[in-house]
Amino acid sequence: MNNTEYYDRLGIEKNASQDEIKKAYRKLAKKYHPDLNHEAGAEEKYKEVQEAFETLGDEQKRAQYDQFGPAGANGGFGGQGGFGGYQQQGGFGDFSDLGDIFSQMFGGGFDPNRPRKGQDLQYRMRLSFEEAVFGKEETIKFNRGDGAHEIKVTVPAGVETGQQMRLAEQGEEGANGGPRGDLFVVFQVSPSKDGFERDGADIYLEQKIDFVDATLGAEIQVKSVHGVVNLKIPAGTQTGTRFRLRGKGAPRLRGTGNGDQYVIVKLDVPTKLNRDQKKALEAFQESMDGTKKKSFFDKL
Repeated sequence: MNNTEYYDRLGIEKNASQDEIKKAYRKLAKKYHPDLNHEAGAEEKYKEVQEAFETLGDEQKRAQYDQFGPAGANGGFGGQGGFGGYQQQGGFGDFSDLGDIFSQMFGGGFDPNRPRKGQDLQYRMRLSFEEAVFGKEETIKFNRGDGAHEIKVTVPAGVETGQQMRLAEQGEEGANGGPRGDLFVVFQVSPSKDGFERDGADIYLEQKIDFVDATLGAEIQVKSVHGVVNLKIPAGTQTGTRFRLRGKGAPRLRGTGNGDQYVIVKLDVPTKLNRDQKKALEAFQESMDGTKKKSFFDKL
């Protein structure tokens, strides 16, 4: 089968790498996120992008999708993959009765009275950027077929959008004495209000610095999810220079310790200068090359 719809949604080729998939997803998710884009159709577009990434971002589901289409990615032809209870979001249809379906189609000993597992359910939980980094406890309410039911959910530190947590036997009641289905809590993380961006356990932040501080060197304060930290700027720092703050990232979900925070500095060039400031810069320029050149400062 030529299954390219999910690739088309992300605007990538079918042989795209995982890095290319993540990059395309971040760009489109930021463009269409309902909190940022209030145009008609943006939310639906966001859901389509989310659905595509949740399959293509997981190698096992991607392989099943490439071979069988959406049914394969949703578990119809390969089961559900996971990691210790956490896995990428996909379809949660209960395919435990697949053998029964084939039995009815091709003959065989189908027993309608055998115990069958109940339907799996899905609950979407929205988290702030900081809640996803540090985790939280929240009591959720949902309907599992026999009325409302409340349960306390412990969100692990370090989750990301699209990851999910399986709560065994919290789904709908089974048939003929069979076990309940499972509840899958799917996480959706809102963009940071402080300019942070995540890539796994690492966090990135653009930081404007005064061009004088960049030239002479300075110690500045920068934000991190763990609080304000001091950062030494060496003399002669260029715009785009990246500094690493060890251990100031998010917790590693399947490992130990935290990731790092990377601070990318951008020079903050003034757009307005008074006369004394302009003369001082012209004097500096003359000391560098011995001539008084007409520069962009003369045009201000």
